[in-house]
Amino acid sequence: MFVIGVGADDFTANIVFLAVTLFGVLVYGLLSIFIKDLFTIIKKRFFPKTKQLKESNKKANDPARIDKIRTEQIRLIADQENTKIAIAVQYTQTVFAAYTSEKDLVVLSRNITSYAEKKLTDEIQSVEVTELNSIDLYHFGWNIWNHFRTGNQLQMTAFLKKVFPSVLGNVETETIKRHLKDDEQRGIIQIRKDLSEE
Repeated sequence: MFVIGVGADDFTANIVFLAVTLFGVLVYGLLSIFIKDLFTIIKKRFFPKTKQLKESNKKANDPARIDKIRTEQIRLIADQENTKIAIAVQYTQTVFAAYTSEKDLVVLSRNITSYAEKKLTDEIQSVEVTELNSIDLYHFGWNIWNHFRTGNQLQMTAFLKKVFPSVLGNVETETIKRHLKDDEQRGIIQIRKDLSEE
């Protein structure tokens, strides 16, 4: 209408209308792209954690990653258990080296491993000791039980009776349980809070 009002004909007015419309569409498109890019830049600059959270959620729910974590944790637990067993066996060998034969020392070490692995008491074999009395064996039993915290103390007393029948065979299980920690500093084998300490 402005072009016709200025004195142009209908054809020129239509061309001007078409050019203005195309120019408006072009400006609208450019502004849309610019605003979208501007919004993305602002979002990354001021809210960077949103994308990271989405990516970490995807990674956290990845089954292959979960299986890898599970396998690693199982391996770590097994390593910790093996280390605990090694410490207990080393302690046992150190304490009993002077009071039993080499053959019985090997059997005793196997017994400790079986106890730690919660195997049946049928696998436990007896050993002979010299110069050690019942209080020494009670202290030894408490030290091993405290180290592993496997089962209750009655299971440890049954273990002690089976391993040392010549000393504890006639002693009642409840009596052994009651006296496991008696007179902590008395005897050859004394109570120890941590078997890894010398």
